[in-house]
Amino acid sequence: MMKKLSFFLLVLTLSGVCADVCAQTADLFPFFRSFLDNNLTGVDFPAPNQLEGSGKTKEGRYKRKNQAGLVNLVGLQLTSGKEEVGAFYLPEYIFTTKDGLLIEFEYIMKYTVSTEKGVTDGICMFLVDATSNDYIGANLKYGAEGAGFGYTHRSSVHTSISKGVLPITGMKGGYLAVALDQGNFKNWRFEDYEMRNGIPYDDNPTKIDNVQPKKYDTRSNVTIRGAAGRNTKTITTSTRTHTLYEGSWGFPVLITRHTGWSIDKGLESESINGLRNEAGFQLNTASGKFEQHVSPRIDKPFNISGGAMFNHADEAAYRKAIIALEPNLQDGGFIITVTIQHGREKTVVIEKYTYPSSLTYVENGIPIRISGGEQPTPSWYQNPPATNLSLNTPQKLVIGFMASTGQLTVHTNIIKNLRITPLYAAHSEDDIYEHRRGPATVRPLDNDWAYRSEGGVISADKGNLDPASLRIWTSEKEKDCLGTGVFEYEAPGQGKWVYNPDLAEMMFFPIKGFTGEASIMYDVKGKYDPYAGDSFRSSLAKIVINMADNQP
Repeated sequence: MMKKLSFFLLVLTLSGVCADVCAQTADLFPFFRSFLDNNLTGVDFPAPNQLEGSGKTKEGRYKRKNQAGLVNLVGLQLTSGKEEVGAFYLPEYIFTTKDGLLIEFEYIMKYTVSTEKGVTDGICMFLVDATSNDYIGANLKYGAEGAGFGYTHRSSVHTSISKGVLPITGMKGGYLAVALDQGNFKNWRFEDYEMRNGIPYDDNPTKIDNVQPKKYDTRSNVTIRGAAGRNTKTITTSTRTHTLYEGSWGFPVLITRHTGWSIDKGLESESINGLRNEAGFQLNTASGKFEQHVSPRIDKPFNISGGAMFNHADEAAYRKAIIALEPNLQDGGFIITVTIQHGREKTVVIEKYTYPSSLTYVENGIPIRISGGEQPTPSWYQNPPATNLSLNTPQKLVIGFMASTGQLTVHTNIIKNLRITPLYAAHSEDDIYEHRRGPATVRPLDNDWAYRSEGGVISADKGNLDPASLRIWTSEKEKDCLGTGVFEYEAPGQGKWVYNPDLAEMMFFPIKGFTGEASIMYDVKGKYDPYAGDSFRSSLAKIVINMADNQP
């Protein structure tokens, strides 16, 4: 027998969940949806701000329609064309910044048409203020497509859709967006049809203040933006006074890191330092300027986009985002770590970024509008105005996900196997085995772990697991959990699964002549308090045994 899934290093691996009974309670984490079985319980699809803001398709439909929808056996598809946004959120799963979370999801980014070239925008996870109903429910609406990722606003000089796209309000109440950024979410935009704050890149250092070298305007990044500005903002400069309305300011870029891939050169060589260890910037929250930040070092370059469909982690196209939100108990908010799994590799791209409580940033999405002729001619500040933004921590938050595409590229974005679990819950990894014939014995807990607190130090180890706490699930649905202490299951047409808690071994006895894939799901928890509680039970993991006569 050969086990295809190697043990993962404990790099940012804080995961877990389930409840005392098999039910996954509607108003508490953990949350798991594969999006492969038509189960959309607890999932809602928000509408856009300014439905008419980008005009209509040639078929007469508004372009700003939420495109998210299930594709059978593939996942929750967010986009498949140009100028699209697909978005969903979890209205029943409300938490606070005192609740550490681990958010994990597999994602597919690929060209919809194989002959396409260029890059598009990407996928983001967002958090929204759920303290009241002001920003959730019918009031939760997403922002601009394209570089806005559905999170930020878009300014525009146009007042008629016949002249160009219109301004679009960003996601009001937005607190945080973590983006798998193919290049544009980090950038400022200064066109007459789209203006937005961000990082300026240009090889002319006198063109605008705090400009960064053009070579650092990379594709394939992880980018974090902060909160939407609340209420109305007045910014006065030497030229004029600007009034910005809620949802049309804020959303500053906080930090961005490049991962080592470009559209013209492909992957960087592992033998050189590369742009992946140069093209990273973090906002100085006191000055409002961007400063180079390239820690931790990225040794193995990768493309944020896998570029193809996949089924298992042993495929090169496999991509998984792992976002850890650690409570900042001293100042409020989160300490954020973002890890990307690409194939079997896991790379920490952003490590322990502390979300600020307030900041100064440059609102460089403000143009000076000069009228003249049919089209107004915009002019911009060479040194755009800086302003303050309070990032007060909401008492309650909800979580959602979006993907967006722009005007140039037809692109498919898909999410599947979404897990949201308490930080420091037990962690279970999928296990993939190949076996020739006859009974198979495997040890699924060998690459899992739980937590233990000793002397104020929290540590993770597989020795902290309670093997007797393992529960067998035949699917992710509540009714398909066998319950505590039930260690046998007869899979119709496949064979019998038997778990031995004393040895922490799972045995599979195939029926005569069975070949193909047999699978079962399980969760497990730790044996040391407080992590022995069911709120710290792991999320569901899958044991897969491929039975084939051609195996050695």
